[in-house]
Parts: sequence; structure tokens; C-alpha cells
Amino acid sequence: MAFTMKYEIVPRYLTGPSQRRPVLALDPCRFMVAHDTGNPGATAASNVAYYERTRNDMSASAHLFVDDREIIECIPFLTGAPEKAYHVVYNVTTDNDRYGADANDAAGAIELCYGGSINLAEAYKRYVWLLAYACYRYGLNPETDIAGHYMLDPARRTDPKEPLRLLGKTFDDFLQDVADEYASSVTPDPPDALLSVEDANKLIHFLSASYLAIDDAEGQAEFHRLANELRKASGQPEE
Repeated sequence: MAFTMKYEIVPRYLTGPSQRRPVLALDPCRFMVAHDTGNPGATAASNVAYYERTRNDMSASAHLFVDDREIIECIPFLTGAPEKAYHVVYNVTTDNDRYGADANDAAGAIELCYGGSINLAEAYKRYVWLLAYACYRYGLNPETDIAGHYMLDPARRTDPKEPLRLLGKTFDDFLQDVADEYASSVTPDPPDALLSVEDANKLIHFLSASYLAIDDAEGQAEFHRLANELRKASGQPEE
């Protein structure tokens, strides 16, 4: 299956090794964590620039930031070999209970930017698409393998409830939006050719002889149709 790439993901990696980007390989990704920045008005670019300036001041980080104009990846996850980002404190156990792993070790982190001049509806579209794409890339179920930060650390965090509230959405609404985006963005692989090109063209050659041997427009049209059916069956364009 293929996935429709509606938006560009811009790699703008933090310098590493550093506190924010330790350059440690992520364990096999088991789930996603949906965050918001909690910093209304700050764009994806400004958040990533701040992370870069303070890369050795603290360890808190995320893989991707999304606003109404850009999707920026600052720690490799979708545009490079996946690395760990420190986005959920280790001393909570909800992630272990739900998914059998610490979020920092086995989950992707996506931050939604909102507020100020950011068009939240447009940012949300990109956020939903990005979560759907991450689920596709890592073989996750959008309905069960995405947690809100507030679910994993309820005593300290509320994200991404505030931007969802501004949109009139619940977290369940959000999960359904991601599932719907996933379903609409995944396209099945084309079927395998029923005939080899070589065999199809041999048969078309025999049909061509019959086509040229008759002086009947209706019969010639039927031979032409049959030749195109052979082309389609062998994965060739019609003529």
C-alpha cells in the first residue's frame, strides 16, 4: 500500500549529540504521543529555533512541530533513522501500562502549534495527516496507538486538550479524524499483471494480422478493443 503525501516534512535536525538530541536509536516504535506546544502564537520554525539555541540547556524535546504552514522534523523519525526524543517524563507508568514501554524509548512525539496568527484549522489538518502518516510508517492503529500527553502524565500535563477545545473537538473526535485520514490516504497497490508483456504483445501481433485482413470497421474496432484488453492485463497503457 502507498500513502498520499499531501504535505512536505522538512528535516531541520537539532545539533547532536546534545541534551535535547542525544542521538540514541529509538526502539521499535510502538505508539504515538500527541502534544501541543503550550506556547500560543509560536510557530513550528520558532519552536525548533528555540530548541536549537537551548539544545544543551535541557533535555525536553519532540520529533516534529506542525503549524498552518510547515511540518518540521527536528529529531529524526520520519525523514531519517528514528532517534529518541525526551517528551514524557520517565517516572510516570501509564505508558508502560498501556504500551509496555516508556514513551521516550518507543514512541514518536508530534507537537501542534496554535494561537496568535496561526490558522488552527489548517494546522490541525496537517497534524491529523502527520499522525496518520506516522501510523502508516510504523504499522500502528490510529484508533488505539495514539495517546494524548495528558493521558500519560495527568498530574502535570493537559496537552493537546486546549487546541482541541478551541476546535470544538474531543480527543475521541481527534482519533476518529486520524483514522479517517489514514483510510483516505492509503491507496492499494496496483494488481499484479495477469499476463507478461512479452506474451501480451505476441497475442496483439496475431490480432493485428486479423485486423489488417478484414475490411470491416466494426470488426476492426473489436480487434482494437481486444488488443487494449491485453495491454491492460499486462500493465501496459492502452493505445
